[in-house]
Amino acid sequence: MNDTTPLPEGPVMLQPKRPGEILRAALGLHQQRLLTLIAIAAVLVVPGGILNWQQSCSNGACRITVFDGEVVSTSLWATTAWMLPPIALLALFAVVAAVTTRAVTAQLAGEDPGLWAGVRSTFTRPRPLLQVVILVVGSMAVLVLLVLPGMTLTGSGGPLANTALGATLLLLVVAGLTVGVRLAASIPAVVVEGRSWRHALSRSWSLVGGHRRHVLRTLFLAFVAISLVGTLINVFIGPLVGMLAGDGWLARTLVQAAVNALTLSYFLTVWVLLYLDLRAREEPLDLDTLRADPRASEA
Repeated sequence: MNDTTPLPEGPVMLQPKRPGEILRAALGLHQQRLLTLIAIAAVLVVPGGILNWQQSCSNGACRITVFDGEVVSTSLWATTAWMLPPIALLALFAVVAAVTTRAVTAQLAGEDPGLWAGVRSTFTRPRPLLQVVILVVGSMAVLVLLVLPGMTLTGSGGPLANTALGATLLLLVVAGLTVGVRLAASIPAVVVEGRSWRHALSRSWSLVGGHRRHVLRTLFLAFVAISLVGTLINVFIGPLVGMLAGDGWLARTLVQAAVNALTLSYFLTVWVLLYLDLRAREEPLDLDTLRADPRASEA
């Protein structure tokens, strides 16, 4: 007599993937939640594109321009005051990264909370969001402190300018390839696992560990992909926008912001899947655990 009783299904385990497989999986998830992910990224790229904050220094003097090249700052005090918008944009990036991480993990776990539900869940439990803001703003502050001496010498002119520029670029490359890559999973660790920013740094350092080349290849391929897509879109729609908008700066800016929202949302999707891939390489990870983690981070 045959026993036809169905066997209980075990948890669906997440398996490690190669860089190309991560990019393809990210593309599938991105297509499923296309409008939601683009809308989340647009919260950052639209105001950032319209503001168009730029700083230039030469001969010991600095100036800040916004919008369509309007000079708003030449004095030290005004320059200091106009440093607030970039800080606000960094905090806004933290919000976008947190909401995107939750949206991608929810989609992967078979849940679909929707755009507004995901945003509400992020702000109703502010502790993980605050930890992400600390990570993003703190990382940028450390980066600025590292490159500030070199940039000051570069802007002052003189024989040391080229040497200072080369040393600054070398420092950025070395720091990015060593420390930056090891800390690449910090923000997802805060959002998904509910860790504090200090523990998230050590968690990322441990997860990346012996997979640094894998992380570098994946992020490099993702960067190449979004660069090619952004360039192709601009090549095809750029002339059309020029004919319709003419010299309209705002229209051109909004179109470019839409392209940037598309590419940024895909890159963040790859970033989240890379974090989950690192976890799958180091520990058993299934969809049940993934469903529980975001709720734990809200506790």
